[in-house]
Amino acid sequence: MRTPLVCMAAAELAAPTPHRQKRIWQRQLEPALYIAPAFLVLIVILIYPLGYSFWLTFHQWTLRDFVNGVPWVGLQNYITLFSNPDFVNSLRVTFIFVISAVSIEFALGMALALLLNHDLKGKGVIRSMILLPMMCTNVVIGLTWRLLFNYQFGIINFYLTQLKLAPVEWLSAPNVGMISLIIVDVWNTTSFVALMLLAGLQSLPEEPFEAARIDGASGMQAFWYITLPLLRQTILVALLWRVIDTFRIFDVVWLLTAGGPAHATETVSIYVYNYGFKSFNLGYASAASYIMIVIMLVVAGILARNIGRTLEQNN
Repeated sequence: MRTPLVCMAAAELAAPTPHRQKRIWQRQLEPALYIAPAFLVLIVILIYPLGYSFWLTFHQWTLRDFVNGVPWVGLQNYITLFSNPDFVNSLRVTFIFVISAVSIEFALGMALALLLNHDLKGKGVIRSMILLPMMCTNVVIGLTWRLLFNYQFGIINFYLTQLKLAPVEWLSAPNVGMISLIIVDVWNTTSFVALMLLAGLQSLPEEPFEAARIDGASGMQAFWYITLPLLRQTILVALLWRVIDTFRIFDVVWLLTAGGPAHATETVSIYVYNYGFKSFNLGYASAASYIMIVIMLVVAGILARNIGRTLEQNN
C-alpha cells in the first residue's frame, strides 16, 4: 500500500513542469514549422491568384478603365458569358474535341496494351518507341505538326499528291481544323493511355482467365466479361487524367490554329486567353475560366466517384 508521501512524489513527477510543457509545445509545433514554407509558397502561387481571380469575376476590370476603379457588377459577367454565342461555341468545340480525342485514344490505347501484354519479340523496343511522343514538349509538337500540315510544303500533302489525291487544307479549312487537332492529340497521348492500361492488364489475376478457357469462352467473351470489369478502375483513372488534361489544352491548339478558322477550333482556354490577354477584360475572362473549372470539377467528381465505387466493390 502506497504511503501519502510516495503518492505526492509520484504526482509531482507526473505533473509537467513549465520547462517540460514548453518542450511538449515545441514538439507539437515542430511539424507545422517544417511544412509552413510549403504552405506559404502554395498560398502565394495558388490560393491568392485563385481568390483574386474569383473576386474579379464579380467586377469589371478592363485595361482602359481600371485606373478609375473596378466597379462591382455582380453576376453580369456570367450572364454575358452565356448570352455570348462565341462562348457557347467554345464550350461546344471543347466538348467535341475532348470526347472525340479521348475516345480514340482509349480505343487505340487498349489495342496497344492488349498487344504488348502478349509475349512478342522486341516488346521492349516497341514500348520504347511508343514512348517517344510523350518525351516531346507541346511546343515542339505543335510546331512540328504545323510544318507537316502545311498546305504547300507539308510532307503530308506531298504524299497525298504522290497518291494522285488532292492536297488538304488541314489548318485553314473549318471542317478539317478540328480533325487535325484530334490527330495531333491522339498521336501525342495514346501511348500514355496504353501504358496505364498495360500496367493494369499485367496486374490482373490469371485464375479467372484460366477458368474461362476451361469453360470454352472465346477471347472476345473473356475480354468483355472478365478483362473490362477487372480493369474498370484503371480505365477510370486513365479517363480522368486524359479528360482533365484534354479539356484545358492550350499550347498545341494555339500553335496550330489559334482557335481558327472562323472559331472552328476555339476551345474555352483559347477563348479565355483572347479576352484576358488580348482584350484585357480580366473580369470577363476570369468568369469564363471559373466556368471551365466548375465543368472540370463536375466531370472529375463523377469519374472519381465511380473509382471509389469500384474500390468498394473490389474490397
